Amino acid sequence: MSLAWQATIAGIILGSALALALLIHPALTRFGKMIAARTKTTLDDLLIDAVSRPLFLFILVHGFFLALTSTTLLDRWQMYVNKAWLSTALLILVYGLQKVAKAVLTWYGQEIASKTGSRVDDKLLPLVRRVVTGLIYVIGGLMILENLGLRLSPLIAGLGLGGLAVALALQATLSNLLAGASVVADGSIGVGDYIELQGGPSGTVEDIGWRTTKIQTSMANMVLIPNNKLVDSIVTNYQSPTPALNVFISCGVSYQSDLNQVERTCLEVATQVIHDLPEAVVVKDYQPGIWFMAFGDSNINFSVVLRATNRVGSFQLTHEFIKRLHARFAQEGIEINYPVRKLVYATGDEAGGRKDALAFTSPTPPDRPPS
Repeated sequence: MSLAWQATIAGIILGSALALALLIHPALTRFGKMIAARTKTTLDDLLIDAVSRPLFLFILVHGFFLALTSTTLLDRWQMYVNKAWLSTALLILVYGLQKVAKAVLTWYGQEIASKTGSRVDDKLLPLVRRVVTGLIYVIGGLMILENLGLRLSPLIAGLGLGGLAVALALQATLSNLLAGASVVADGSIGVGDYIELQGGPSGTVEDIGWRTTKIQTSMANMVLIPNNKLVDSIVTNYQSPTPALNVFISCGVSYQSDLNQVERTCLEVATQVIHDLPEAVVVKDYQPGIWFMAFGDSNINFSVVLRATNRVGSFQLTHEFIKRLHARFAQEGIEINYPVRKLVYATGDEAGGRKDALAFTSPTPPDRPPS
């Protein structure tokens, strides 16, 4: 067969492949989406968009390969042509698999993760997308290199040593990354929770990133906590299991006080505080309590228990209760003692015995304004 006929056949094959690719691409997009529109899920729409372009490229490249092999001009390089064709086909396959994986993960994020009521899926999806994409590219690249005749054993060994060096250099970053993933997956801490680290800061969680967790303190400062430090710390989450928490307010009254009167007064003040404060601060249906705890050096100590709706509300609840209880104690004549010490000292001997004197001392109270 003459070269002219071979060139004509090659042109016909290439033109047919181009026409087929141009025909299938819009047909698949149009009719496929018409069929997909009848379903309730968006997965089929995303998959059609994902495979249409790789399919177009595959038909075009395959037609070009058939056109080349239909002539005798490249017979001596046929082995290289075959390797080039297979490598190109693998590259298109990797491209298609990456788009399909992205479509599936996008569908999961839109239709599944949004309905789970948990933020774990939303946080992990970007990481899963990067990991899956990286694995597809790495495996596809290794297959292409193997097809080209390259020895992969030295390359894999080099990648292993290089990966070890990178892992050592990025040890802190990888530690924070894995710790952040574990925090998100565990779900015990979430955005909006009020947390307190043992011996560390406390505040509202603003964001859980892959390197740090951001909390906003009561002074409106943003504190960045490395995730590995957060995982290794003892953390109190004031939002779990419920945002409401008991507030213990300690106080003490003098030994001369009528404890029944003290109990009645404290409960009346607590009940009035619960009634006056808004529901955003205090739990309305909670019954306050009082317990006398111990005989102190100067006072009989007790604690009053109320319930706030959240950690921030506990501060306002404590503030308001202490103000009102102090005013009510002054009105009722109930005294909160200053620290008092009992001193015993000798004054002299009488009839061979010792005579002791007692004295009570206390710090000088602050000057009070004239009434």
